Amino acid sequence: MYLVTMISLHPIGRTARATARRLSLLAACVVLACGEGSGTDVATISVSVQPTAALIVGVGRSADFDAVARDASGALVSRTPLWSLADPEVASVGVNGVITSLAPGKTTVSATIDGATGTAQLEVYVPEDVAVYEPGVSYFGRGQYVEYIPGELPVVISSPHGGALTPNEIPDRTYGTIGSDRNTAELTEAVREALIELTGYAPYVIISRLQRAKLDPNREIVEAAQQNIYAEQAWHEFQDWISMARVDVEERLDRGMYFDMHGHGHAIDRLELGYLLGADELNQADALLNSLAAVASSSIRDLGRDSSLPFSQLLRGPLSFGGFLQGEGVRAVPSPGDPSPGAEPYFTGGYNTRRHGSRTDGEFISGIQIEHHFDGLRDTEENRRAYAAKLARVIRAFMLEHYGFFEPVGG
Repeated sequence: MYLVTMISLHPIGRTARATARRLSLLAACVVLACGEGSGTDVATISVSVQPTAALIVGVGRSADFDAVARDASGALVSRTPLWSLADPEVASVGVNGVITSLAPGKTTVSATIDGATGTAQLEVYVPEDVAVYEPGVSYFGRGQYVEYIPGELPVVISSPHGGALTPNEIPDRTYGTIGSDRNTAELTEAVREALIELTGYAPYVIISRLQRAKLDPNREIVEAAQQNIYAEQAWHEFQDWISMARVDVEERLDRGMYFDMHGHGHAIDRLELGYLLGADELNQADALLNSLAAVASSSIRDLGRDSSLPFSQLLRGPLSFGGFLQGEGVRAVPSPGDPSPGAEPYFTGGYNTRRHGSRTDGEFISGIQIEHHFDGLRDTEENRRAYAAKLARVIRAFMLEHYGFFEPVGG
């Protein structure tokens, strides 16, 4: 409540008027001192809104905002904020700071306490509603950070580290690997074109267009996006489109292969084929590699379980993926010529290969991470095209050998 002081004033001279002014100021001070709440001076209050930015994906979904008021000393001031939105067509806001999305767009969220206002940014993003994904058509996520090109072949190819986009809304990651795999996005595109030229049909392709310093979609989301909401959205799009492609291959063709495309800078110019088996395992004798435990821990569990070949031969024999590459004149490990890494550096396969390869009995898409050296493969467009033609032939020959099919029925 307010304490109101009634003062009777009479215009009876300069002294009286001065006295009246002093009494009026005193009355104003009394009102401020005895006002509602803690009596903090409005000018000393600062209001902050958390989170400072939010992304709502879809219409009819909500996000929670909180407002905190502090006085000049930093002490919390207990008040109920008045919430508002700059554009009420984008979303609605309740008295408790819960915002519900209404339409795509961006707006400012404001919380006002005793005349002081704090703000945050809100974006409502509504993905394209696609009833049927058409092979060969590029589909993009928010900001065109991720590209998905559906296909028809039983092959899914992803490129996580070859992007070049560096948007300001995503800060550079502060830990983890940030160096890009040069030209791997272009190499992935070349392999897609080579498969089309070879068979008349396209693989499924998923490409991250963000530079690795902004997003690493070959890591779990915490390290990959480092709590940036826009990077997290791109991570989900990348992973979800790989999953969607795998499901589509399984539904149409029952089984297939997944390849995650990378680049390495190791001293030996050879491909490194990652099956989630470490160098210590690959350095073992064939008899040890032929164990059920080795099959079960690999990213080609489905293929290894059903193959008539001993698992060691499926990994590094003449009919292995490395064996077919060797037949095309491309050096790879493991393969007949390079059966194991030995003491040399070797990439075993990362998050994507673990997530999207066949590691359980219910998964039917086997996966291989392919690490490419630079010179002669990724360095020029001519070399990328020449190698892509070889890799396309290897993928087809390998799948015909082990699956008995490649082109869709009628192809």
